[in-house]
Amino acid sequence: MFQRLVLTALLLGAVGLIVACGMPNDGTPQAQAQTEAIRKAQANKPYVPENDLEIGNYNRRQRKADDPTTIMWCTSAFPIPSSPLFTVPVVGKLTSGNKRPYPTEQVRAGDGVNYFPELPGPDGMYGSSTDYRYGFTPIGMYVDWTGMPLFCTEEPTIWQREQTAIVMQSDQALTAAHQAARNALQAGNEAEAQRILEKAINSIR
Repeated sequence: MFQRLVLTALLLGAVGLIVACGMPNDGTPQAQAQTEAIRKAQANKPYVPENDLEIGNYNRRQRKADDPTTIMWCTSAFPIPSSPLFTVPVVGKLTSGNKRPYPTEQVRAGDGVNYFPELPGPDGMYGSSTDYRYGFTPIGMYVDWTGMPLFCTEEPTIWQREQTAIVMQSDQALTAAHQAARNALQAGNEAEAQRILEKAINSIR
C-alpha cells in the first residue's frame, strides 16, 4: 500500500512538472506572450562562424611568439607628469613574471598518491600572464616594465604625444633597419643586429 502511494505521488509530480514546463498555457496574456517568445526563439537561425578567426588569431600569435627572429617595438613612459615616451626593441616576445616551467601546487590524494591540479598552457609553462613583464634586446640586455603601461608592435611607429589621437605611421628608415636587424638575427649575428638598430635610432635624434 505504501509503495502504491509513493508511486502515485511521483506520477502526479511528473504530470505537474510537464504542465509547468511547456504544455499548453492557461490562456492568460502573460502565458500566451511567453509561449510566443519560446516559439520565436526556437525558430531563430543564429549565425554559425565558419572561418575560425579566433583560433586563427591565436595560432598567428603563437607563431610570432615562437619565432626567435621576431622584433617587438615596446613603447612606454614612466608614471610621472610629462614623462617622455621611450621605445625598446625586444627580441621574441615579452614574458610574464608569473610564468614558470613547473607547477607550484600539489595535492595528496588517498593511498599516498600525489598529483598536481595545475595544468600547463600550450607553451608548456605554468602560471598566468600577470605580474611583471620582461624581455631581452638583440644583444641579450634584460628589460623590465614592472607596473608600467606598455604598447608593443611588430612595426616601428611614430608617436605624436601632443595630439589626443595616436597617429600610427610607419617610419621607413626604422622599418629598413628593422628588417636588416632581423636578417642579422637569422644569420646568428646578434651584435650586428644591435648595431643596426642603434645606428637607426641615433640617426633620428
